[in-house]
Amino acid sequence: MKDVDNIIEMVRSADAEIRCDHLRVVHPGADDDGLWVFVRSGIPDEVQIESATGECPFVIEHDTDDERRIGGTPDDVVATILEWLAVPGDGLS
Repeated sequence: MKDVDNIIEMVRSADAEIRCDHLRVVHPGADDDGLWVFVRSGIPDEVQIESATGECPFVIEHDTDDERRIGGTPDDVVATILEWLAVPGDGLS
């Protein structure tokens, strides 16, 4: 099982309202096959994680703040996703 599969499973276990979509580019020469987008119902934000192999490290990007981090382990990536997609006032942010 790849790191990205563990990350998706861990995020779903932590918050069932967070959905993950895998961007698959079909035109030749595109390098976006390693991009996963996480969104949470009711939150306009999205978090993208990127890795060409689906293994750590991942580049983690938050669309609203233009913030970028590197996630060296699946736990780092999951913690960042949950932090950035937390509902204000729910005690997770």
